[in-house]
Amino acid sequence: MTRIDADKLRLRLRDDFVHYAGKCLKLRAKQGWIVPFELNDAQSYIHAALEAQRRETGRVRAVILKGRQQGCSTYVQGRFYWRLTHQKGARAFILTHLEEASRNIYGIVRRFHEHCPAPVRPRASQINAKALIFDKLDGSYRVGTARSQGVGRSDTIQFFHGSEVAFWPHADTHAAGILQTVPDMAGTEIVLESTSAGPAGFFYELCQAARRGESDYRFIFVPWFWQREYRKDPPALFILSEEEKHLKVELRLDDRQLFWRRAKMAELGGLHRFRREYPATPDEAFQADHPRALWSREVVARNRLNRSEIPPLTRIIVAVDPAVTAHAGSDETGIIVAGCDDNGHAYVLDDLSGVYPPAVWAQRVIDAYYTYQADRVVAEVNQGGDMVEQTIRALDRDIAYKAVRASRGKVSRAEPVAALDAQGRVHHVAVFDRLEDQMCSFDPQAGGRSPDRVDARTWAVTELLLGRPQPAGPQLWRA
Repeated sequence: MTRIDADKLRLRLRDDFVHYAGKCLKLRAKQGWIVPFELNDAQSYIHAALEAQRRETGRVRAVILKGRQQGCSTYVQGRFYWRLTHQKGARAFILTHLEEASRNIYGIVRRFHEHCPAPVRPRASQINAKALIFDKLDGSYRVGTARSQGVGRSDTIQFFHGSEVAFWPHADTHAAGILQTVPDMAGTEIVLESTSAGPAGFFYELCQAARRGESDYRFIFVPWFWQREYRKDPPALFILSEEEKHLKVELRLDDRQLFWRRAKMAELGGLHRFRREYPATPDEAFQADHPRALWSREVVARNRLNRSEIPPLTRIIVAVDPAVTAHAGSDETGIIVAGCDDNGHAYVLDDLSGVYPPAVWAQRVIDAYYTYQADRVVAEVNQGGDMVEQTIRALDRDIAYKAVRASRGKVSRAEPVAALDAQGRVHHVAVFDRLEDQMCSFDPQAGGRSPDRVDARTWAVTELLLGRPQPAGPQLWRA
């Protein structure tokens, strides 16, 4: 190799992190062996965002909301090792939420250093449990744990990585302390990343401010489905729920991803926890039950049954709360299928709600009526009046139909139904993501958009358990 070629190689290793990572950094694979660091999709996206900000502003200030085990911390350690070992007088500091996390992250850095090729590996004069000191470069790499309130405050730091910031004890204290040790100048980098701990606290507020463009921090979000390994082969009889069908189209997921999602939800104990650990959108990551909501996820989850646990049903109805328009900003048409048994329990069998033009929601109602061998359709007519029945009968004039009209407010209608839920008398036979979101986030004291799925569910349970006795249908139905 000529001197010119060697110089070109060194410059590329200095300026091109992706090339440097593949040539100089090594990871321990899940199988246990040591492999080159090749960026996955999430890491590549984060790298592109940070490099774009560095080109635009001369420095990096980023807050990253992500799911579990997407490689964010590994990427930041590789990036900082690369930056740190190509300049003099630079210091990196990593602050984690737990001592064990500090050990794990520092182990990644030690592995990078130990396996780095000798020609590009700087000499380390000191290597201990929490620090890597480069004497000739006058640089250092240190880790600390957020449980110590004054950690890192006395240093001047050029590269700071905050890991799982949402779970830091004393987060505000650290923000006022260690983050202030990074000078506001070109070449410095602050990367704060975490999974969600809910819609409150330092990390949440930092993300929201960055999303609104009200801070120097660039907001970066990494959805779970970018991980190629987050797939699982479904069984032969795998059938998508309505919610999964919607996600398949909206997020362009395949069946293996959806089955992995379903299995992971069962492992974690429900949809709400899954979204915190593996969000598909930022809003999903920070979603929380409203403290004034009539329902809680704990109650819904406690009452949930498998289809095989449903007793013989004596009545089944399709309840519909129709929207009057069907453009992008329209309310949804709530369509809920539910049944009841002889013991005064109701069972929500399906949620077919969505934004549909009249002919489409009417056809979905009719299809559900026959698929579930329902006794009747119950439709709210406050907005559509006679047009609701006419729309349905234009497609099938033989449907058993009942119009209901709201004479009380939504809260007054929903409260008796929520009381039945609290008594353990209303059961969901699947995870109805959007319905349950609406139930648990609907603030009865606030205005806002009509809770369409909740309205349809309320009408269904009211008809089955709180209305006047109705004659039983001609046959029993079992899932």
